[in-house]
Amino acid sequence: MDTARAARAHIIWTSIALVFILIASCLTYVFMSKVHGCQAISTVNVSAIESMFSRKSFSREQWLLTARDYNTNNYLIWEDEWRGYTDLHESILDQSNVSMVIQEKGVYLVYIQINFQLHPQKDKTSTELKILVDFGFDGKKELYSAAHDTQNVSVPYHEAKLNTFLLMKMQPTSQLSVKVFPSECVNYTPRPFSSFITIVKWADNW
Repeated sequence: MDTARAARAHIIWTSIALVFILIASCLTYVFMSKVHGCQAISTVNVSAIESMFSRKSFSREQWLLTARDYNTNNYLIWEDEWRGYTDLHESILDQSNVSMVIQEKGVYLVYIQINFQLHPQKDKTSTELKILVDFGFDGKKELYSAAHDTQNVSVPYHEAKLNTFLLMKMQPTSQLSVKVFPSECVNYTPRPFSSFITIVKWADNW
């Protein structure tokens, strides 16, 4: 079973690396421009990202986390897919498995993908999907909308995907958590592309 999970993790990581390289050149998402420790950007240098994935030694600041459940406040509960596969790897998660705590100062590429399994509801023809990111640093916390969509649900079973790229400047002890709506409809079933977050240190600074 460990071998299967390791293989699945490597498949996901390889796919995400390719997505970063292909999409990074047109990244225009502006995020958290007024949050201390974060800065908005308009584009990402593709050659820099290609260099990041081709270099022989990676920073230990890289994680792949899969959603396993949610708590009463609709925050996702995560599981570290890579923890235990290398002796040096330590989990980024806090004790609640809700918040990710950054250890190294730097600029990070963050990709969040949430898969929803939707069903028709009485007196409603559409369902709002939301990803909210809770960012904390130096004792302050701010909740920001990272992605939003509205899906028309007219069949008994409808699957929808919501995702977002973020480029964030973070400090040691910066904390990141993800809130989703509707949390009860998130697909938590493990598979190569279910509901997950990947975080990679891109540079020491920008």
